Amino acid sequence: MALLGFVVLYGVRALKKRITYPRTGFVKYRPTGAKPWIVLVIASVLVSAADVYVSRRLTPPETVMTALASTLWGLFYAFATRLDRAYRWVVLVVMVAGPVAISRLPLDREWLETLPMGFLGLALFVSGGITLYLYLRRTRPAEQEAE
Repeated sequence: MALLGFVVLYGVRALKKRITYPRTGFVKYRPTGAKPWIVLVIASVLVSAADVYVSRRLTPPETVMTALASTLWGLFYAFATRLDRAYRWVVLVVMVAGPVAISRLPLDREWLETLPMGFLGLALFVSGGITLYLYLRRTRPAEQEAE
């Protein structure tokens, strides 16, 4: 996990330094009045409470918990991307429905614990790749001024 965190942190910084900033410059966004992270924290607490309830009450809790987790990740994705492009709506539906469909497959318990989260990661990766591709296609590097 530490290696993944390191790759993500410094990978984002490298992308910004080598691609984004030379094309558009550095932008500091104005703070918004709304605090979407409060909604996300509340949703996380609700999913955790549902996890405890479902795991004690239902015999096969995997599908229900996968549905709750993928819905929470879909909520995170919706807040982060603001769903401003059509492909992001498709990714959102795939992120929420895909893991649930996978958890319904007759697989070994070990696979049922890892495969839905791997699918979510793949969906996020594909969404980021599409976003980067569209950004590179729509923006050009800044022209050097003649001296």
